[in-house]
Amino acid sequence: MEVRHDNLKIEKPQKDLHIKVLPTTKFKTTTITLKFMAPLDSETMTARSILSKLLVRATKQWPSDKDFNRHLSHLYGAYVNSFVSKFKDKHVITISLELVNERYLKDQTPLFEKGLELLKEMIYNPLILDNHFDETFVTQEKSLLSKKLNAMIDNKSQISFLNLLKYMFGEQPYRHLATGQVEYIADITPETLYHTYQSMLQNDYCAVYVVGNVDQQQVKSQIQTYFNINPFSFELSQANPIGQAHAKPQVIVETDDIDQAKLNMGFKLPAKYGDPEYFAMIVFNVMFGGDPSSVLFNEVREKQSLAYSIHSQIDAKNGFLFVLSGVSIDKYEVAKETIVSEFEKFQQGDFEEDKITLAKKVILSQRQESHDRAKSIIEIMNNNILLDEPMSEESYISGIQNVGKLEIQQLAQATTLDTIYILTKGGDD
Repeated sequence: MEVRHDNLKIEKPQKDLHIKVLPTTKFKTTTITLKFMAPLDSETMTARSILSKLLVRATKQWPSDKDFNRHLSHLYGAYVNSFVSKFKDKHVITISLELVNERYLKDQTPLFEKGLELLKEMIYNPLILDNHFDETFVTQEKSLLSKKLNAMIDNKSQISFLNLLKYMFGEQPYRHLATGQVEYIADITPETLYHTYQSMLQNDYCAVYVVGNVDQQQVKSQIQTYFNINPFSFELSQANPIGQAHAKPQVIVETDDIDQAKLNMGFKLPAKYGDPEYFAMIVFNVMFGGDPSSVLFNEVREKQSLAYSIHSQIDAKNGFLFVLSGVSIDKYEVAKETIVSEFEKFQQGDFEEDKITLAKKVILSQRQESHDRAKSIIEIMNNNILLDEPMSEESYISGIQNVGKLEIQQLAQATTLDTIYILTKGGDD
């Protein structure tokens, strides 16, 4: 059985690997990140979520938490982590290793090579025996995920956002958290996880990113040696997840035992990442509700005291904007009307030029900050998968700077309010 498993490991997965290396002297550490992408599927998300945690806990060579952590400490306190996320129409398992750059060590330990050996061991030799994962680890990870998801269900802000997605997207997997759903946990076993793992190795598209003070060509060739990498082809669906089409916004009011109402709205944007209107979308979001300088924050929260909290956020890859707020039980109607009215002002061009200038400053300052974290740099690099040509930093900056009032107004005019979801206090009946 062991032999068969080892033979599987080098055959197909690498056909779809792509490697991007960013040499920089900004960090004393080197970050190596692998992203495994599969179609977004309600049936598999929960198992993949548990798998992501198992892969960074133990391997055949280091079969316990203690062994694994001792090995990390021998690598000068290397740090390993994993998480799952949604990316366009894909479910992504991200596995990341951060280790001290060997150039900054007194001795000549080939730390980068040792890091690659560790990643190879984690991905190709996890703690699997007779085609199933370790029972104890699986039980622990199932319990941890169950607690995490149940805590989210008890969080009224989180559950009201998920309810907005449910009504907006129906049965589409986009409505779910990348971490999965409680109802799928019970059926996951050490054996089924082995199949989830094999599917990841054989079918997932995989991208590798390295950020640190490294030699680009040398690192690429090292990764190819360790992971036997071939050319790749990767397709993302151009279709966005769309629920029912509504002639006018659907309004859903539900009740619960809560102290403050949750008022959430889902908008469909006419553009997505990489489109010419993408930059106007970013500027519009910051002006509308994405920053403390925004109109929603100032008008709804500060001036009219209608909301305890309010902000907007976008999923630029799929073209959606969400407004999430906590409001007084007796004020949610007024708050709803005020938010809609502020949105309509953008459609009418009723906003000041200086607000555009301020929004651009906020965006470019945040972008600058993101270059101070290797993790953020890797996410920016990964977004380029969505484009025919990678977006340079210069084109991002000029794209933001060139957004004018007319582009923002036209974007707002082509944006539709799709769903309004309200969770408020129940009646006494």
